[in-house]
Amino acid sequence: MMTTIQAIILGMVQGLTEFLPVSSSGHLVLANYHFGFNFGNGDSLPLYVDLATNTGTFFAALLALRTDVWQALSGFLKGLTSASARQEDGWRMAILVIIGSIPTLLMALLLRPVFEHLNKPLFVSFTLIITGIIMWFTYKSGPKNNVAKLTWKDALIGGVAQGIAIVPGISRSGSTIATMLWRGASAEVAAKFSFLMYLVASFGAAVLSILELRQEQIALVPIVAMVVSSFVVGYVAIVWLFAILRRGQFKWFAPYLWIVAGITLIRLLVF
Repeated sequence: MMTTIQAIILGMVQGLTEFLPVSSSGHLVLANYHFGFNFGNGDSLPLYVDLATNTGTFFAALLALRTDVWQALSGFLKGLTSASARQEDGWRMAILVIIGSIPTLLMALLLRPVFEHLNKPLFVSFTLIITGIIMWFTYKSGPKNNVAKLTWKDALIGGVAQGIAIVPGISRSGSTIATMLWRGASAEVAAKFSFLMYLVASFGAAVLSILELRQEQIALVPIVAMVVSSFVVGYVAIVWLFAILRRGQFKWFAPYLWIVAGITLIRLLVF
């Protein structure tokens, strides 16, 4: 049975790592392993933990990006009936997010049954090393400093990058932002596009979490603790990430990922 303290710790891990380019799914697996929680099947976390903590970070992103979310939603609704509204940034961002979400959805449906069984510390250690390599070679920023300069191809490729992050240990925010920077987006535009796509994907996961909790018969207090702690820490993390991107310090997450992966591999293979 999960205690409230354990739930808070897992929520904090999710909140801190969902938006930073270090893989929240991977860190939840490693937290479960290194702290000795041993929830789920063997050393693999049950799906309800990922879904409950994801609900908290969903609301954190919604709060942090409330202006951009409102602009995209209102722009999309206006654009349905007004040709002039379809020339504005809100409409364009909404359409690009929809385009990017299509490959993410298809990849999630096809790949999740395969990779959800690989939520293991050994597999995650190797994928964290890969994430670190991606971070090390990430561009600082590009010339596309507003949404009008993004193309449907940029959005589609960004959506594929987000879909690849279904693999445990591959950072969703890291791979998506890195890909958008590679496509020439500025750091701020890349981050906003990435997190708006995350909101779309996360909404679906939040709906699934309701079904999952019904099936699992989990105590309410730990669930609430995970949601609240991931929300609070997630909001701080997303604000921090924008500051990191402005300073071009994305690559310095790579050594951290390699150290975490190395410590885990040593523990798994030696002890």
